[in-house]
Amino acid sequence: MIITVTSHKGGVGKTVTAVHLAAFFTQEFGAGTTVLVDTDPNGSALEWAQRGGLPFPVVEPQAEPGEEEHSVLDSQGRLHGEDLDAAVAASDLLVVPTTPEALALNALMLLVQDLERLGGRAEYRVLLTMVPWWNLSGSRARKALEGEGVPLFHGEIRRREAFQTAALEGVPVYQVNERRARQGWEDYERIGREVTGRA
Repeated sequence: MIITVTSHKGGVGKTVTAVHLAAFFTQEFGAGTTVLVDTDPNGSALEWAQRGGLPFPVVEPQAEPGEEEHSVLDSQGRLHGEDLDAAVAASDLLVVPTTPEALALNALMLLVQDLERLGGRAEYRVLLTMVPWWNLSGSRARKALEGEGVPLFHGEIRRREAFQTAALEGVPVYQVNERRARQGWEDYERIGREVTGRA
């Protein structure tokens, strides 16, 4: 299975999502089954891996193909034109993270329009990330996107400081020794089950 994680806006949890979907696939299907390909010029996933120890390899796009059955691609920002066409053609699913804020949703809808222009060839789902637990912005965003007919994951990723700690330590969030880190991992487990059809 090939999953591409992409967005038109930075700071919405693209790399966090790519890392944790790869971690889910590794737990679900075993060591050696999954690779994360960092195609973002910022190299955030590569830096994450270099800081600590992820349970799967993180490679550059020019790396020689391995034996892994599953690939998660952390894409460059704002895929469009031929790059977006290529990502759609190569992927079983595009995962599109967005925060509930208005500016992020505006950028999201630009990507949705680009995907819709491909005439149904794009298999994609939007993932709400960094959803605050203290207000209703997440539920309002979900309702608005559903009203526009945007395909959404049923689960969502709540805002957790543990994700920042995980990136700094170079590990998946389930290895972070912080309050509610486990809940952050459970959020991604739910998304992973939706991706694999095991929800």
